[in-house]
Amino acid sequence: MVSLSRLLLAQDRVALSMSTFSTFLLPAFVLYFAMGVLVQQKHTAMIRIALLPVTLLYAYRAGSSLDLSFGIPNNRFLNHGLSLALFTLSMRSTTWAFAKKPYKRIIMQQNKTFNGDTTSSSTSNQLTSVDDTPLSTAIWDACDLSVNFRGIGWNWAEGLRIPKSSYGTMSKLQFLFITLAKLLFYALAFDATCGAVRNFSPETFGSIEGGTIFDASLPPFSRYTRSTIVTILSGWAAYFVIEMVYQIQAVGFILLFRQTPSQWPPLFNAPWFSTSLTSFWGHNWHQVFRECFVSVGARPLSYLLGRTGGVMGAFLVSGALHYFGLKAMERGGHPVAVFGFFIMQAVGIILEGVWKRCTSSRVDGFWGLLWTWLWVVFWGNFIVDAWARAGLVGTKTPDNYRPTVLLVLFLKHYLNLFGFSR
Repeated sequence: MVSLSRLLLAQDRVALSMSTFSTFLLPAFVLYFAMGVLVQQKHTAMIRIALLPVTLLYAYRAGSSLDLSFGIPNNRFLNHGLSLALFTLSMRSTTWAFAKKPYKRIIMQQNKTFNGDTTSSSTSNQLTSVDDTPLSTAIWDACDLSVNFRGIGWNWAEGLRIPKSSYGTMSKLQFLFITLAKLLFYALAFDATCGAVRNFSPETFGSIEGGTIFDASLPPFSRYTRSTIVTILSGWAAYFVIEMVYQIQAVGFILLFRQTPSQWPPLFNAPWFSTSLTSFWGHNWHQVFRECFVSVGARPLSYLLGRTGGVMGAFLVSGALHYFGLKAMERGGHPVAVFGFFIMQAVGIILEGVWKRCTSSRVDGFWGLLWTWLWVVFWGNFIVDAWARAGLVGTKTPDNYRPTVLLVLFLKHYLNLFGFSR
């Protein structure tokens, strides 16, 4: 029996093994899955609320105790990913614990073209049943719910904006071919972008030891121009890696669980063309954590402070997610830089609301685009500096496995084969 003190007190990290997996990680996942089953059932609110503290404790214990890096500094990013996953598990469990209505699956059209609206609001979709979901069905549906962060095909995704897409009209074979091509592109783009960032300073932030992106030996203009270029490239790298993971998931779930292309609409909606911070964070950037940020952060604070509190609450929870992820790399979580970035994004959105009330017009157009880029990139300098100092920017795949290196070797081989070498 695990004592409460062992759950609450920080422990030295232990390497992942069958024993530590079953002791630390498996209980958190089992409880999370159980919450996913219960949230589909009527009259389970008290059980869910009772299970929540236990779920949160096991998630905290796993995230603070397991070491997926096996002591290898270059693999610390795996602990970063583990912490993000378990914090997300905690947010979703909290959301499910306080859900007012049972979650229901929606019968979606097989050949549906997304038009930028939420699928759950479409009159062509129907709930699976108005009665309580049978337990066997709830268990099966919990498999989808546990990994379906945007709520595609569920009734709780009201208000979610889905980017326009024709994926729903594609055959599985067409979709898989396009997705695999995109996966290859994103893998190459991510590797190339990260390599470009590391090359700015291979000995400091370009290494696993980390370092600041603000080079004090340079004049101010050169120093901040350099840090801004690093910030923009790092932002693109974040975009590429998120897309890369999403394409892998799409291929896996369609092949293994017979899902349809309509269940995997685009993740982003061209955020680089956003003409306001509201549109950038509201629907153009990925909405993977929307449910969690609204339920855990925005809704509680909006009851106290109105819209301002709601906006601030959502970004505070986002800041906590990114802070604990970075802290897991054991090089400092840099809370001022991480929370500061997200708090200032909330401040920017609040300022846009003030602008609308004073001028009766939204932030939009060319000046809105310029404003969005300047605000995100300026404050982005500080969170990217936190990533750099923690060694996240300097993390890299061994050269023998880097996609760009493999591509160059592949091209060299075939150029030699066809006699194009010197």
